[in-house]
Amino acid sequence: MDWSNVTLDELVTSLKEVDWKTPPRPLSEFFSRFSLPKTQQKLQQRFKCNVYYYRSNYAVIVLVSCIVALVRRPTALLGILGLGSGLLCLNDTFATMLSDRLLRSLRKMHPPLAQRIRATSGGHNGYGAPPGKRSVKICGVQRIAVVAVLWTVGLLLFYYRAAYLSLLLAVLVGNTIVMAHVVLKTPNLKTRLTSAREEFRAVWRGYQQPSYDAHDYNL
Repeated sequence: MDWSNVTLDELVTSLKEVDWKTPPRPLSEFFSRFSLPKTQQKLQQRFKCNVYYYRSNYAVIVLVSCIVALVRRPTALLGILGLGSGLLCLNDTFATMLSDRLLRSLRKMHPPLAQRIRATSGGHNGYGAPPGKRSVKICGVQRIAVVAVLWTVGLLLFYYRAAYLSLLLAVLVGNTIVMAHVVLKTPNLKTRLTSAREEFRAVWRGYQQPSYDAHDYNL
């Protein structure tokens, strides 16, 4: 699979479907072998490969930047939790897992209500479905509505603490570090790249199984 043939839309769709429970790559690998891309094509391939392969590392960098900037503002940290949760809900795997766990917990407390919610959910049309036909619900509620509520709560908390400037600075610093790594990090062992590409291909074709424990993330 040639990363130059992968469009940005396909990359974004894959990031929405892939499992984000993948542990961050080891620091010894993350901070090894840097160089400037020689051509624009190499830059584009490196960008797509690194964003997909080191996605967990990049998410941790941005999260840590926000926590450090807002560590003295607990209310703002709750806002980070709301915004981050909403962002995670945009991922199909996380959204379906969250819905299933919430329904299982609700079934222990109120079985009839859990059964009614599950009956009205209509199932999930997520894995492998075309973007226009993808529909994921969280406890019977459309995912976009849940995300809107979480983001609204998060933004209101930031407004209450007047922490918008701190958040903007934290996101800017985190994204700057991420973009520098994306551009300069040289893809190392071909076996790692092959693993990432095959995982991408499995997600895009809709063949990935609900359980991701069988994947070897520590090549």
